Amino acid sequence: MLFEDIELLIVLSKANSLSQAADRLFMSRPGLSQRIAQLEKRFGTTLYKRTSSGIEITKAGEYVTAFARNAADLERVLESQLAAIGETFEATLSVGMSMNDGVALLPPLVASFMKEEPDARIHLDAGYEPDLVTRMKAGELDFALLENQPEDSELTNEVLGYKRLVFIAPNKPPYNQITQPLPIETLLIWPMIIYEWNSGRHMVGNRHFRERYGLSLQDHNMVACFDTHEAMVEGVKAGLGWCCVPECIYEKCRNSPDIVRFRVNTAPLVYPVSIACSSERLPSDQARRFAEHIRTHLPEGYFHSATPA
Repeated sequence: MLFEDIELLIVLSKANSLSQAADRLFMSRPGLSQRIAQLEKRFGTTLYKRTSSGIEITKAGEYVTAFARNAADLERVLESQLAAIGETFEATLSVGMSMNDGVALLPPLVASFMKEEPDARIHLDAGYEPDLVTRMKAGELDFALLENQPEDSELTNEVLGYKRLVFIAPNKPPYNQITQPLPIETLLIWPMIIYEWNSGRHMVGNRHFRERYGLSLQDHNMVACFDTHEAMVEGVKAGLGWCCVPECIYEKCRNSPDIVRFRVNTAPLVYPVSIACSSERLPSDQARRFAEHIRTHLPEGYFHSATPA
């Protein structure tokens, strides 16, 4: 089907008369009738019944018109794809950021850095720690803000500070009827939503329970694994189970009537937020300046002063 045929069929479906359709298509009425006849010959069926007032669409005409609408949608997609060829953002820095503290911290720091260096063009590339580490080692990122301290000889890490994980649960029994702090034994029984298997956050919980209690996360009553904390929060709201989220995520949902925060009878779950870069290649001057800007412009009180036990 030709593009002009698609336009003709769509205009016909919206017009009140053959004359109105012809006017919208900048054609004469006889010319439009001839085009309709050509289409009917091509498809081998009657698309419109001729009436005293003009035409009336047939069942076959409805199918062909529906196809034309779908083709028009695809044409718009094609136009967007063609327009996007060659459109690029020429970044002077590519900085990886973790999904939570990275997203919370870095955008305002980009804004303040660009006041000092207006020509900077920074690409904040969000991702999970394993992917960010791989990309740093491949030279695709100048550096990254991570929420876990990877043990990798090819990386240089500088811990900026420490954040805590917050326990949240549905605001309904038995979660909102407990005497706090909750015993570990009860926590293991309650259904748990786990965050992104093999992530930095997963490793924090794994180390915490292994080192203190000889427990694996496999010993918990895990009922779901979600790859974003926002999805975990929605799961808690829906009553699926409890989870632990970073403080920066909890701050966004703390006023929700569907969520309660609770304490557990254990030491705080603490994780480091660090700047990491490849130890195999030197960062650019601008990368070093932006990293220094991050160090010196962190929001006051964002990190806890105490380091993990």
